[in-house]
Amino acid sequence: MANYPKLISYKEALHILDSIPIEPLGTQQVHFKNALNRILAQDVKAPCNVPAYPTAAMDGYAIMFEDLELLSTQGLTILPPNKAGNPTRPTLQKAHAIKTFTGSVMPLNADTLVIVEHITHKDDKIFLNAPLDSIRKSQWIRQVGDNYKENEILLHKGDKIGAFEVGLLAELNQSFVQVYQKAKVGILCVGDEIIEVGQDSPHQNVVRSVNTHLLESLLLQMGQEPIIYPIIKDDKEMIKTAYIQALKECDMFLTTGGMSAGDYDYTQEIMQELSQIHFKGVRLKPGKPVAFGVANKTLILGLPGFPNSCAVTFLLFGTSLLARLQNRIHKPPHTEATFEATLLEECKRSDSRLEFRACEVFSHNGKLSVSFAKKKSLQSSMVNNLTHNTALAILEENGSDLPKGAVVQVMFLHHLI
Repeated sequence: MANYPKLISYKEALHILDSIPIEPLGTQQVHFKNALNRILAQDVKAPCNVPAYPTAAMDGYAIMFEDLELLSTQGLTILPPNKAGNPTRPTLQKAHAIKTFTGSVMPLNADTLVIVEHITHKDDKIFLNAPLDSIRKSQWIRQVGDNYKENEILLHKGDKIGAFEVGLLAELNQSFVQVYQKAKVGILCVGDEIIEVGQDSPHQNVVRSVNTHLLESLLLQMGQEPIIYPIIKDDKEMIKTAYIQALKECDMFLTTGGMSAGDYDYTQEIMQELSQIHFKGVRLKPGKPVAFGVANKTLILGLPGFPNSCAVTFLLFGTSLLARLQNRIHKPPHTEATFEATLLEECKRSDSRLEFRACEVFSHNGKLSVSFAKKKSLQSSMVNNLTHNTALAILEENGSDLPKGAVVQVMFLHHLI
């Protein structure tokens, strides 16, 4: 009998994933516009101070603070305006003001900006129409380095590049960045009952290949490179052939189905034959039959066949493995993005396993609450339970029924992607 941990706790499984040696993928240089959803393999530093000079944050009049009382009583004479993008920096003279627009470099000698709403024009002068004590020195002025200072680290190695990061790279004039290579992740669906989307069947006892396309979409959202293998029937030799091919081609290999104890669940037998299994079975709902192994450098996750179980176990375990492949600092999903929420109805427990139960989350007066009322009871098989910004309520192992008003931890699925 194979000697590897079986039916372990969720924390034990995470410890195994964190402790086995995993060599990070290589890196490559890409244009910043092609870097969306990629993982940085370098720190990105500010090349200079921004702003480089004191800069107006509002439309107003640049003055010397010492002239504030004069502005209130006798008025200040207006000099030519200072538009954003001026090639030269004007010089302010005493007892004068320069109209200065948002984004303009402040004139030399100016240390205060009075916004246009606080100014009244009379003849060829401007006057303050607000209380003196409402105007402060340096008000509405962005100082040198307020955005960031030269050599400040703005993006860290291991950060995921989103739309805002692309915008920052554009501002930094950083045409190219070094990123980790995308993980090549194979997906293999196994089962006589599975047919492809669009395929006709002579009978009704079939299910569509949901897991293939669900996992592919999750991986694409994560910036990885999914490789889809054809659906395999419950044929041991065919499964083994596909397995061997995937182990040659992939950094990570995901199989779905064939991980339980049925007569035709060959996938786990082949996984045992071709890889070193590090655990099989986790006291988890959904996802109890999940398995993890390694063949050479390929990381293998044997996922359950039901869509919800498949998706949740991939998010709980696969994201940790992908993070390590791309050298990211990654906290366990159940600790990284959880929030407290109050139950809107009683929560019945029928299982002693740690449970990640699909739920709806509502916000009222800044507080979160949770309901299971619109979620189907057969959580593992119903992919519609995970739509519409669903969250997962974390129900502790060996826990009992929870009354209405009890506080639980919830985890938003989109935080894991």
